[in-house]
Amino acid sequence: MPIRNSVRLTQSSVNSAGALGKKKARYWDDRVPGLVLTVSHTGSKGYFVVYRDADGRQREPLIGDAKILTLDQARNKAMEMLASIQLSGVDPTTERRTARQAASERRENTLARVWSIYFSEVQLRRAKSRNDLEAGYFKRHIEPAFGNRPVANLTTSELSTFLRSLAQTSGPGAANTTLEILRRLLGFAAEQGMLGINPTQPIKPFPKVSRERVGTPEELAKTWKALTGLRHGGRSDGLTSTLAIQIAILTLQRRGEVCGIHWREIDWDNRVWTIPGPRTKNKKGPHSVPLSDAAVDLLRFAFAGRGDGYAFPGRDGEPIEPHVVTRYFARLTESLKIPDLTLHDMRRTGATMMTSERLNVMGEIVSRILNHTPPGPAITQVYNRNTYLPQKRAALDAWAVEVARLAKAMK
Repeated sequence: MPIRNSVRLTQSSVNSAGALGKKKARYWDDRVPGLVLTVSHTGSKGYFVVYRDADGRQREPLIGDAKILTLDQARNKAMEMLASIQLSGVDPTTERRTARQAASERRENTLARVWSIYFSEVQLRRAKSRNDLEAGYFKRHIEPAFGNRPVANLTTSELSTFLRSLAQTSGPGAANTTLEILRRLLGFAAEQGMLGINPTQPIKPFPKVSRERVGTPEELAKTWKALTGLRHGGRSDGLTSTLAIQIAILTLQRRGEVCGIHWREIDWDNRVWTIPGPRTKNKKGPHSVPLSDAAVDLLRFAFAGRGDGYAFPGRDGEPIEPHVVTRYFARLTESLKIPDLTLHDMRRTGATMMTSERLNVMGEIVSRILNHTPPGPAITQVYNRNTYLPQKRAALDAWAVEVARLAKAMK
């Protein structure tokens, strides 16, 4: 034990204090019991406060460097710590250890680590399509930017800047989806005590920009003719996407609904595809889609003699991912030099052409084909449960004939 030297400390004596030929010398302040000045043989000086904790163990937490703190500052801090121990039972040593551990955990709780915990908990409770969407966005956009960052250090300002940049490069839709994923992820982190306030809370989504792109008859014909060629002579790895796109064009249904077509959803005798309510966008009960002869032929070709399973399976046997079909369509239109035309635009294109003077389909029938809320008072919609299957069939049959006519007429 170092020799105890009880002295009346002054700022001057602190400045001149030495180690007294020892490895370490201690100078106990006679004004504040427990305050100690420690001087090592290397010349370093520090203030410590000595006390016993609730278990009787001697504790000696550092107050600070004596070359930086004045004696008065050290005395005030020592009195504050000792008073806290006596009045509240707060142990500074334990507090500091807890603070260091918390800081270590904050450093370890990077966004990538939190993501792995979050994803393992939520993936079993959600649809595979949602899991794949979030995983894709995280890997593509979020992880490169913030994967190694502790979640507790993320700020609203930097996340806002990141999302604005993403909106410019990938569009407002991609930025809003990324914001939604970040909000869920950091909300989970806050619930687990990994951070305080979720920094995404003040961030508002970007306004949705409604697309108005409608393909021309020439663009439709060019696309359909190319798809037909690919179906008969294209690469086998693109056949599934080719067929899915053709069914999407003929039925005017959403890409996710088309990609998930299952054998049990098809009534072959009556030529009707029934999409279960949970698979529709509005979740409002089953949606019946009459199938034209061309659509039936394509679906039989897709099932290739199988009597079960999905029409458009991926490599794992599950439905092909919608984004795979979207990218395939984008590559196709790029090769055909058709600018800014998406697969969803083909749905709008079909609806527009159906209501044209040539096909003259009523708007209400088109809305029901698209599974939109039909026009008219809400009370009428409650009581009118007619599925308009014959009218929808006539419209989709006429549409299939029109698509074939345009493709045939194209040189």
